[in-house]
Amino acid sequence: MYDLAIIIVSYKTRELLDKCLASVFSADYPFSYRVVVVDNASDDGSAEMVIAKYPDALIVKNSENVGFSAANNQGIRKTESRHILLLNPDTELMPGALEAMVDFMDAHPKVGIAGCQLLNSDMTPQESWFSFPLPFSRYIEKKPFYPKLARALLGHRDAGPEISREGVLRVDIVKGACLMIRRETVNRIGLLDENSFLYADDIDWCIRASRAGWENYALTCHNVIHHGCASTDQEPYITITSSRRSALYLYRKHYAAPLVAVWSLLIYSEILYKWVLNEARVRMGRRDDKTVSRRRAYRELAAEIFKPNKKSKRN
Repeated sequence: MYDLAIIIVSYKTRELLDKCLASVFSADYPFSYRVVVVDNASDDGSAEMVIAKYPDALIVKNSENVGFSAANNQGIRKTESRHILLLNPDTELMPGALEAMVDFMDAHPKVGIAGCQLLNSDMTPQESWFSFPLPFSRYIEKKPFYPKLARALLGHRDAGPEISREGVLRVDIVKGACLMIRRETVNRIGLLDENSFLYADDIDWCIRASRAGWENYALTCHNVIHHGCASTDQEPYITITSSRRSALYLYRKHYAAPLVAVWSLLIYSEILYKWVLNEARVRMGRRDDKTVSRRRAYRELAAEIFKPNKKSKRN
């Protein structure tokens, strides 16, 4: 058994994936590791690039986009390591970050999940961890009034780039762009929930780990660049439908009925608002691909509200 398995799920992110892999393979690590790239049927030559430039990486080529959770699970099943790192293809490891995470996990056997401070492309701090209950802004655009309403109703606090004196911070949820989990933890709580095609899988894992007695931490003094939205910006339909469905699924799975009712109301109101807005945009002549894709997504989600017994289409 080796020390670390690095799982990277790629979907049409060739250039960023190249930078990500370069950052992984550029360092000499004091531990054994293996890199697994799971390509979700990209048509941009991502898999071919990995084969040509990074022969030490194991490439898994899917014939269709099976989703983020299922693809990560594929990678996990192909590895035998003490720790597992889920790493987005639009990230770049900064010097020392990976070593610090492995060292921290080894030194603290009660820690099940750990992450780093993520940075935006301009090197400013990025939201890297969250507190319970979950921030509504994780799922919807930050307009016009929904995040403020959610805060007023639920009193949650977004966990931003807070720094502890020791450089580590115990948190509720580690953002999945760079998430390290102990193999023992996975064996206890199970793989990622494949009912979530995209989004919320990291949150679900952290909740399950916490409830099983594990601790989640962020290493606030070690950084990973996360450019963000590399795959999701290309597919508005998948992004919109998956984020809302995953949010509703997550709350129904983990929270009591009163809280689920409040959050469902907020998400439903946002869906209906965006549905009307995008219908108006299309009727006013805006027929670019992204607007049409958004219209399709919100129309489908709105139909699910009014026909709740109808089985949702899988994204």
